[in-house]
Formats: sequence, C-alpha cells, structure tokens
Amino acid sequence: LLLAYMFFGKGVARASAPGAAIIHFFGGIHEIYFPYVLAKPRLILAMIIGGMTGVFVNVAFDTGLVAPAAPGSIFAVYAATARGSFVGVTLAVALSALVTLVVAAFLLKLDKGEDISLDDAIGSMEEMKGKKSIASSALVGAGAATAARPGHAVRSIVFACDAGMGSSAMGASVLRRKVQAAGFTDVTVVNKAIAELTDDVDLLVTHQDLAHRAAQHSPSAALYTVDNFMASPVYDEIVEHLQVSNVAVSVGAGSAAAPAPDAVALARPVSSAPSLLAPQSIRLTGTATTRDAAITEAGELLVAAGAVDPSYVASMHERERSVSTFMGNGLAIPHGTNEAKGSITRSALSFVRYSDGVDWNGKPATFVVAIAGKGDDHLAILANLSKVFLDKTQIAALEAATTPEQVLEILGAVQA
Repeated sequence: LLLAYMFFGKGVARASAPGAAIIHFFGGIHEIYFPYVLAKPRLILAMIIGGMTGVFVNVAFDTGLVAPAAPGSIFAVYAATARGSFVGVTLAVALSALVTLVVAAFLLKLDKGEDISLDDAIGSMEEMKGKKSIASSALVGAGAATAARPGHAVRSIVFACDAGMGSSAMGASVLRRKVQAAGFTDVTVVNKAIAELTDDVDLLVTHQDLAHRAAQHSPSAALYTVDNFMASPVYDEIVEHLQVSNVAVSVGAGSAAAPAPDAVALARPVSSAPSLLAPQSIRLTGTATTRDAAITEAGELLVAAGAVDPSYVASMHERERSVSTFMGNGLAIPHGTNEAKGSITRSALSFVRYSDGVDWNGKPATFVVAIAGKGDDHLAILANLSKVFLDKTQIAALEAATTPEQVLEILGAVQA
C-alpha cells in the first residue's frame, strides 16, 4: 500500500509514504499505514486481497510462524518463522505485498480527487482508537521542527492558527513579551491565519496539530510547535534560538524598530474593553458540563449581545474540531473559523466561569472566553487576557469575583 502511494499517490501522502514504509517494514508499527487507508477508504480492498494472497501462499506451502510476530517487523516475522518455512513465508510476504501494490496502484490511478490530507485521516484514526497515535503524528510532522539557519538573524516571528484571531493572538502576545524582555526589541512578533502565511517568515510558531499545514505555507521558516499557549516551555527555547541566531546583532542599536502590525492595538488603553465585553455577556456560574456545551453557552452570549449571527456558534464548534482552543492556566478561548468572519457584526467577547471546571480534551477549563473578532479590535483585550492569566493572583481574583463589574475591573486592571 505504501509503495503504491510512493509511486502513484499525491501531495503529502506521496511525500511521507517512504518514511512510513520504513517505520512499518523495519519497525513493525502497523498503525502507521492506517491513515493512508482512511484517506482513501476504497483501498481497504487492496489490503483484503493482499492479505488473502499471503494466507493462500502459507496454506499452499504449509508454512507459517510458531508464535505471533510482535512488533510485526520483518525481523520479528523471521524470528518467529517455523523451521523449514522460510521460503514459504518469504514468498507469502513478497506476493501479498506485490498484489496489494498492484490493486492499490490501480485504485489510486482511478482517483481524480484533490491532494490527500493525512491530518484529517490521522484525526479520524485517533478518534476511533480513543488515543493519540505518536507514530503517525510524528511522521506527518516530520521535518516541521527546524533549527536556526546558520548566519541568519531572526527578524520576524509569526504565531499562526486556523483563524488568526484568537489562539494565535494570545500566544503572540505572551511570546512578544518574552522576546522583548530578553532584549530583542528589533524582532517583530505577530499573529496570522495559516492561509495568510507566506514564505518570508524567519520563525514560525503554531499549535502542534497544525504544524504540517503551517510548514507547507512557510517551508523556509524555523518552526516551533506548542500545546499550551499561556506557559509553554517552547517560548524559552525560542528565546534561546534568538540568542544563537541574533548573537551578532547589536540589540537596541540605531533607531527604534518599527512596531509590529498589532502593536498599535496593543497600546490602546483598556477603556475599549467595555465595548467588547459587556456585563450582560458575563456569566459567573456556567451551566454546561461538557466542552461542546460550554462552547455553545459562551457562543449564545455573543449572539444575545448582537455581535454575531447564530451560524457563528456552529463555526466555533468547527474550529474546536480542528485544534483545541484551550490556552492553559484554566482558560479556553473558543472562536469561529476564518471563513466565519462574515457572521460577525461587531467585535465582542463573552465570559463564562465554571467553578468545578469543564473537561476540555482532558484539561480543566475554569474560564471560557468566547471571541468574535472583526478586524483587529479584539487584540488589545486579548493582550490583557494573556497578562491576567499568567498572573496567579489575578486568576484567584477572577475565581473569587461575585459580580460582572468585578470581572471587568480585573480584566482591565493591567494596561497593555
């Protein structure tokens, strides 16, 4: 099957098939090829016919193994082969592979669809397995984490996500402060949607589930991935990266560097917060008990505020299925997809607190802040949110707040 993808596949599937074949044949990790079947379900026919061929050969030659080959690498197969069965087992392996190759190649040649997305196939497999596939995720993300390019100073860092208006904005705010605190004031840190990325970025940061997609848009950039936007140790690694790549740069020399595109928004006073987050959009006792219900509850507050159309709530769920909006430190910031921006009437936020926490993909979310961002209006409040949720004292104050006005005061307590 993987050989068929190598010669007749398309896009990412074809490019990653050689690595998958090595892992499967020599490492014996069979689940590595599952996403390739899920991406094109008709290929299950090739697997069935190929498997039948191998069984037929072993029955015909009265050959086989004396014990299960685990893991199922070629080495384990031969180690468990019965005495006198080596020729038959070798023939069974070769012929079953050949038949599978021929049938899979024929089916792939018939297919006229678009390039195959293994990300979706891997997600489907992990959902059915009920756990993450380390082998498959590592394979598709292979080559994503790149080191500093010798002699290349980093001048631009982009934090990318699906929509570029929620998770990435907050992550960029946290990373920007770390970079500036380290003295790299000439390095810009901005956030963008993956679809807007170009290959002129020096260093790219994104959620680990989006790494492959982001790398396709900016293949020349050094890539770092995170799973905790608020307090990821990767941010410290990026600062170390800058210390290596920018070591020859005299930090602070000459004229001041131009501000990042969203620096103006971040410099705005928090007085804009009430127009984004109104008291009636704050709920101190959330009623939801699941992640999806919490997204709906927070989204409906945006609808009630007249900030979004009801269809925006559906796009929030769609965004969550793509990658988690859990930021860390008890905070989740669900928001819609980039395509749903047309459903936004005005920028707004809603705030829902869950005293007992809501299970957010295995992590407890105490605070759910839904975002509807029109233009860049929401960036100032996101910058403040990131500051608040990096401060344990402020988090404790939000947990103890008894009125919506107290929440507004806490969120507006730190000037951007």
